[in-house]
This record gives sequence, structure tokens and C-alpha cells, in this order.
Amino acid sequence: MSVVVSYGQQGRFECNLSTDRLVSCSLAPEPLADLPSALRQALNEPLDFPPLSRATVSGDHVVLALDRHTPQAATLIAGVWEVLAAQGVEAKDVLILQPTSLSGPKVTDPRLKLPLDIQNVVEWRVHDATDSKQQAYLATTANEERIYLARSVVEADLVISIGQIGYDPVMGFRGTNSVFYPGLSSTSAVKKARGFGHQELAPDDERPLRQLVEEIGWLLGVQFSILVLPSRGDGVSAVLAGFEQSVRQRGRELLIQQRQIEIKQRAETVVISVDADAAGHGWDQIGAALATARSLVKRGGKVVILSELNGANSELSDGMQIVRSCGSPREALKPLRDQVPPDFLPATQLAQGADWARIYLLSRLDSGLVEDLFMTPLESEAEVSRLLALSKSCAVIEGGQHAHGVLLPQTDDSDPEST
Repeated sequence: MSVVVSYGQQGRFECNLSTDRLVSCSLAPEPLADLPSALRQALNEPLDFPPLSRATVSGDHVVLALDRHTPQAATLIAGVWEVLAAQGVEAKDVLILQPTSLSGPKVTDPRLKLPLDIQNVVEWRVHDATDSKQQAYLATTANEERIYLARSVVEADLVISIGQIGYDPVMGFRGTNSVFYPGLSSTSAVKKARGFGHQELAPDDERPLRQLVEEIGWLLGVQFSILVLPSRGDGVSAVLAGFEQSVRQRGRELLIQQRQIEIKQRAETVVISVDADAAGHGWDQIGAALATARSLVKRGGKVVILSELNGANSELSDGMQIVRSCGSPREALKPLRDQVPPDFLPATQLAQGADWARIYLLSRLDSGLVEDLFMTPLESEAEVSRLLALSKSCAVIEGGQHAHGVLLPQTDDSDPEST
């Protein structure tokens, strides 16, 4: 079987594998050929909700709560503006609001595809979680937790959430209401929500943070959501719009269809590519891909990561520095738990992955740095091919940061926790 996977921005790895050795081959979905048309149709025929044009009138103050690093965000914003403008909403009454983040790359201006005469009239703001004046009391949850959100969201006439559906190590799934909390709340809420993934839970299992997020959406009264599914690279494979709960449910169903990888037995070698997506091409993507690979590879097996990581997009922040300073991957887990740095998740995913399997990294990084992080550097695709040739069983995953691995119960392979 001939397999071709993309990685980074321009990388392409090709190999031929016999089907008796191939445990799984999962390719990323293709992007929509015409996203503006697909979005227009979704807004005109939303799920379980009237068309967006009937949800607003002239004079409304509208907040577009746009999640960070949503693929094709500028196209989505331009499509929503077409509808709002047709209903008489003025550009000065529209705010694009994005959540804060204590780590990761900066967001780019999502107004770039708006008409030139209003690009600077429509306000764009990244929430400042350190400024209490920007926050307003929303309500008290069933667990008696007082919730504060961005004042502009609480006071808006119409709030539309816009984001990407995806697997999340803490919430199980991210999408729709997760744009509001903790990123549009306070710094203390952001730090409190930072924590461990739940390896023992499936994405659909109950998660405390996700339950809180969904309750906050209900308290806020958000009804209309726009959700996209990521494709290869920074594209969009599907776009949904309509009633928040319906969009959330349908988005999860599509994500599982497209990106859940089910295997009966673990592979000796997992080759997993990491492409440059809407959030960039850095350690966050590497960590998420490693978490996927860990669920598919045998303990002590090989994980081969295909990337174009280089010095410009791989600066080591606090968590990665902790991993680098330790004598073993397992040794890094305790200080990571104790300090919970902003890059806690990718650093922990790296440490757990390196403790479970042998990690090989194709990148443009200095080989010494790669070795310091408990990985073996690869210089070329030919080395990847040689590793595959020596493997009795293998899995190939494209765009692994967006995938999720499931070990089916028929297997006899045990999965003892390593941490």
C-alpha cells in the first residue's frame, strides 16, 4: 500500500507498506473547496434554529466570541458580517472578542477579509484577564461558584460563539461554549482550569471542566454557534451553524468519524505527522500528536514524529525547560505537577510519551536539543523509511495533533499506566 502524508508546511513523506504490517492508516480530511459558500448555506439553514438573519436587528450590540486559532477565522468573520450588515447592524456595534492565553502564539487579526471601509470600525479585542474592570458577574453555578466573564459578553444583545471542534485532554472535547471559560474570565480562572489530561477517560465521559463550561453557556443564554472541523493544514473540512447544543453534538459526531482511530492491537511503530495548523507549528502540536501516538503504540515501541520544527517556532518555555533539566522523562512529571507552568500540557505529554516509548523526531532543530528532551533526532525521511522497514507492525497518522486513538476491547494487549 502506498501512503503519502504531509507534515509541517511543505513536507511530504511517501512510503510503501504491506497491508499485513499496517495496523492503521489515518489521513487528515481534505479542506472544503468553497468555504464561503458552505458558511453561507450553514447560516441560511442552521441546525434547529431560524436563519441567523432573523436573530438580529438594527441597533443590536453583537459580540462574536471567536476562539483562539480557529481555522480560516477571517473568512468566518466576513461571512457572518454579510448577514449582520444585511440586517442593518452597524460596524461600530460589532465586537470580535477572543480569549486570553498565558502561553502559545499570538492570534492574528481576524478582520482582514472584511470590507476595507469597516475593517478598523469593527472592534477586535483579546480579553485581558488581569483587568477586573473588563469583567462582570454572570451568575453562581449549581456548585456555588461565582462566575465572572468579559463585561462586553454579559451585556451584549447577541452573542455568537465561533470556534473549532477538537479533542481536548482536560475537557474531552473543545468547541462552542469553551470559548467563554476560562479564557474570557479571570487570570485565576485560567490558572485553575489548567491541569492534567484524563488518560483513563474517553472524550465523551463526564469531565468537571466541560460540565462547568456548558453550564456557563446556559447561564449566559448563548443559543447560536458556528463550529468548524479542521482539515489538513490550516483548512476547514466542515462548517456547522445553529442551535448551540445541536451544533456541539453534530460537531462531535463528525470529529469522531473523521479523526478517531480505532485499533485492535497496538503497533510496534507509529509514524505520526504534525502539520502547521491554525495554531502554528510548535510544541503544543508536538505534544498533542505524542498523546495520540501513545494511545496506539506498544510500550517500549517507537514513535516517529514528522515535523518541520525549527528554532523560530520551538523556543523552550518553562515546562519544556523543566523536562530538559531532568534526568529522565518520569523524573520531570513531579516538578511539572508542582509548578504547573503555562505550557504544562505539552511538556507533560512529551514526558509521558518519552516514558512510554522511544521517540524519534524529524525536524530542523539542533540534535543536542532534541536529545536533551529524551528524543532521538532524525535528519532525513530516509531514516524514517529505515525504521519502518524494521517494524513488524506500524500505524501511520497524518495531522496527529487533531486525532484520537482508541484501543478496542477485543485486544489482549494490556495498557498499564506508566505514571
